[in-house]
Amino acid sequence: MLRILKLPLPDISFPEIPRDLELRGIWGGRMTTSALARLGKTFQIAFRNICRNRRRSMLTLMTLVLGSTGLILIGGFFDNLILSLREQYIHSLTGHLQVSAQGYYDKGASSPFKYLLKNSSQVEDVAAKNPHVRYTVPVLKMSGMVSSEETSVAVIVFASDPDKLNKMGSYQHVNEKQSSIHIREGKALSSDDRYGAVLGQGLMKSLGLKVGDSFNLISTREAGAIDGMTLTVRGVFQTIFKDYDDRAIQINLTAAQSLWAIPDQIHNLLVVLDETENTEGVKAALLSQFQGAGQQLEVVTWEEQGHYVRQAKALLQKIFHTLLVIIAFIVFFSIANTINMVLFERMREFGTMMAIGANHRSVFWMIFAEAILLGLIGSTLGLLVGWGFSELVTALKLELPPPPQGNNIAYVVIALSPSLFLLTFATVMVSNLLSAILPAYRASHIKIVNALGYV
Repeated sequence: MLRILKLPLPDISFPEIPRDLELRGIWGGRMTTSALARLGKTFQIAFRNICRNRRRSMLTLMTLVLGSTGLILIGGFFDNLILSLREQYIHSLTGHLQVSAQGYYDKGASSPFKYLLKNSSQVEDVAAKNPHVRYTVPVLKMSGMVSSEETSVAVIVFASDPDKLNKMGSYQHVNEKQSSIHIREGKALSSDDRYGAVLGQGLMKSLGLKVGDSFNLISTREAGAIDGMTLTVRGVFQTIFKDYDDRAIQINLTAAQSLWAIPDQIHNLLVVLDETENTEGVKAALLSQFQGAGQQLEVVTWEEQGHYVRQAKALLQKIFHTLLVIIAFIVFFSIANTINMVLFERMREFGTMMAIGANHRSVFWMIFAEAILLGLIGSTLGLLVGWGFSELVTALKLELPPPPQGNNIAYVVIALSPSLFLLTFATVMVSNLLSAILPAYRASHIKIVNALGYV
């Protein structure tokens, strides 16, 4: 008879790992080792489920990628339009800052001789000391009447130092085919051309003049006397603001000071900075310096003057936010439909899990973990694809029609920024997670008997 001998096993014991060992994260919270292990296991199973259900996962990822790419392209296009309009406005009309006598911004148009800067050289010296100031442009603005052989037109006379004005107007944004003040015909003013003038394109057509023709400029001095001078057309300029081009004439500052009998006086000192983002900081610094020197001056930013720019920016932002909501809803319902189809196909699987001991919360978080992983992967891929398409569109240099208020042809350029990437990622990710909550809740709370018999 065969006997089975029972040999005693050696008594080997291992130290038991506490189930509730606390781990402190870098965020200062606490998580037990068992909870951390369960969380890792949940995401591991979720990832395997994503790989197993490839067709459904690909549909979800495509929705996320297309939504992210669309937001990147639309948002970047609108951001560049706003930047382009802002910079063109600054470098053609106002500079980043406008320094003038106290009260000029509100009342200067009706009483131009009461708000003159008589110490402009001192003001210019103070502004030049700021490290963010590139250069300054002295300006006189008056109204007048221009007469040709055919007609007479009321105009805005913009008198400045030609060299500095040309420097400011030569700015060209990344997507523009032309500079801020584009000379379409003839040439720009020069400092030694005392009686030359450059007319806006619309004004030139109204007067029926051409380059080389002479015309008369008539204006009123401070005492009420009417005086005038004969000027010669040197060129025709164009900006993105058609209304300005229809009424403006640019002449030499010294000629204007002589016409109005106000030597060495100006209305504004336009300050051009190295970066537009430094506008508010430089304004505060200049106001403090002027007050310390006992000078009663006002400093107005381009944004305070740019009513049209503010309106255009607000309009484009509203359009983008509307499209953002529409795309978020499309992502929400598309992914919710896909997740519902997936869950119906896996209902028996969930019933089996609950039958062997998984609770409702475990099933819910397993489904929700799949949504989190799909959202992270899809949103990240969408940002990469959006970045790639934006670079491609920018490189193609597709032409845009001119804006409503101007006639400067531009290229399609997508301006990317960290805030746009963050907004896109958050929008698509949140829409994806919200779309998974209700299906996950329904799947995790179905009765086990119904789930096991589901067809």
